[in-house]
Amino acid sequence: MTNLSPQARGAHRARASHRAAATLLALTTLLQVGLAGGYISGDYESLEMHDINAGVLMLAALLTLGTAVWLRRAGGPVRPVATSVALLVALVLQMFLGMERIVAVHVTLGVLIACAVTVLVMRAWMMSLPAGPRTVTEAGREPETVS
Repeated sequence: MTNLSPQARGAHRARASHRAAATLLALTTLLQVGLAGGYISGDYESLEMHDINAGVLMLAALLTLGTAVWLRRAGGPVRPVATSVALLVALVLQMFLGMERIVAVHVTLGVLIACAVTVLVMRAWMMSLPAGPRTVTEAGREPETVS
């Protein structure tokens, strides 16, 4: 393992946090899809759970946006921030459509949201960061590392 500068370590921590938040977002999205399927199949209790999970999903999306901003400030890409903002807008619209029972558009937008979340989490896990500057010993050499 190499000795990274504090800035590089911060970027790697931000990336790990963004990966975790994006994964949580994907899991809550998958649960939301399952609850919708349960309701459509006739399990009417699933609708109440679908409503509750919508709030959890919104919190997961806010967390994902927060980690995307942290990642960007640590030198990461802009795309996760833009994607997270777009997802939040789509989720607000999705909640409105669901509450107003505009089901055809609600289901269609739900599919698009699930696709976008899948791309977001895939990119979060595939993202690489430059190693950044390494720390240097007083002698001007990189410190020895043990693998």
